[in-house]
Amino acid sequence: MTRDAEALLARAQALLDSPDRTTAGTSARLAAFLARQAVEDLIDARLKALCGVQTVRGTTKSKLAVLKSLELTPAGPTLIGAWHQLTGFCHQHAYQLSPTVAEVREQCLRVRVSCFDDSRQAAG
Repeated sequence: MTRDAEALLARAQALLDSPDRTTAGTSARLAAFLARQAVEDLIDARLKALCGVQTVRGTTKSKLAVLKSLELTPAGPTLIGAWHQLTGFCHQHAYQLSPTVAEVREQCLRVRVSCFDDSRQAAG
């Protein structure tokens, strides 16, 4: 897990655990934005490891396609699923309910567990 991603996930968790008065009512959506940024950072780091280049250019959707085709660990599908779910949480539509704290927390936990498990497998 990269330091930036870890910091973003920690900040998202802090927002979910105890939103301040300025984020009350929107803490889940704000946490989803931070978590999605962390996932995008992890996707870039994983692609760098898989492709051997500093930056894979393109949209996040194109990066997800590359990740899907090259990733052999469970981290790939977790990152792909989390990105899609968090993206849905970030978009606000009048006909949809806002994401709940539990929904965003679950995505953050999945990403954290998958990335830690992935780094342990690579080290072992």
